[in-house]
Amino acid sequence: MKVKTSTASRAKSRLVGIFIALATVVIVCVLVAISASETRKTVSVVRLKDDVAANAMITEDMIEEYPMYYKEFAQYGTIEFSDGTKKQSIVSWDDRSHIVGQRYASYFMRGGTVLFWDSTMQEQTKKNSYLYSMDGELLNIKMTTTDDFGGQMVVPGDVLNIRATYDVVSTDLPIVGKDDEANLRNQTSDENNSSTSTVTDMLFSEVTVLDMLNSEGDSIFDIYYDFISRSKAEQDTLINNDDFLSSITPSSILIQATAEEADRFAIMSKKSPTYLMTLLPRTSSSSIIDSLSTIQDAIRNKSASAS
Repeated sequence: MKVKTSTASRAKSRLVGIFIALATVVIVCVLVAISASETRKTVSVVRLKDDVAANAMITEDMIEEYPMYYKEFAQYGTIEFSDGTKKQSIVSWDDRSHIVGQRYASYFMRGGTVLFWDSTMQEQTKKNSYLYSMDGELLNIKMTTTDDFGGQMVVPGDVLNIRATYDVVSTDLPIVGKDDEANLRNQTSDENNSSTSTVTDMLFSEVTVLDMLNSEGDSIFDIYYDFISRSKAEQDTLINNDDFLSSITPSSILIQATAEEADRFAIMSKKSPTYLMTLLPRTSSSSIIDSLSTIQDAIRNKSASAS
């Protein structure tokens, strides 16, 4: 009897084991099927058909429906905040009516990419937009040379020191001895007992650049922004165009000044000064700084070939 009981017990255990194994296989298969189903699940989002220029209105013919995998959308198409709330960052196809004919491209966008909300803006960027946010007076200072700033390109938001150098004529010559000749090294005497000395004053300390103008009076920064809104092929064409390189050669610089600084500048201008502009260290980057190293290289290569 003990043998029969032992055999039956082993058979029963074997059946239970088989049942558990089958149940495990079924559960795994179900979970894999669910996971595969979730993986294949998609969300319809907005994708750009072709390149879109900066500041361009988003129109119906620019976009197309694109099925994005839900897992990818959850990972890249939403932003989770510290309080646990989430915000959609990619424009869904159902929300396209809030974009089409309503918003503008914030910057150049390549075709074949999905559209993010933060890559659009409600209003077009205004030309010379700084004129709408100034709280001082706009000053146009002619540049003495295009080699200022140590060959670095100046961009909106850069901070400068501007010094003015001018001649002062004095008719009262001091009585000097032989040992004082070094004090007069910057002075020249004429037959009327007058002398001319060169003086340098700090005219503007830590002023912010608003814009720069070329010899035609066009905004160089508008030209910069137009450049970075173009495709790579168009940029390469412009880089090799002498007219384009001439158009970004600065002739004057625009800064914001107080009424007192503007008055001092007007008085200084009557002395026919030359200006020394120095660039202070940058504390952040910008789209122009990040994108226009190729322009700067082209300008240097052009100057080298001309010499």
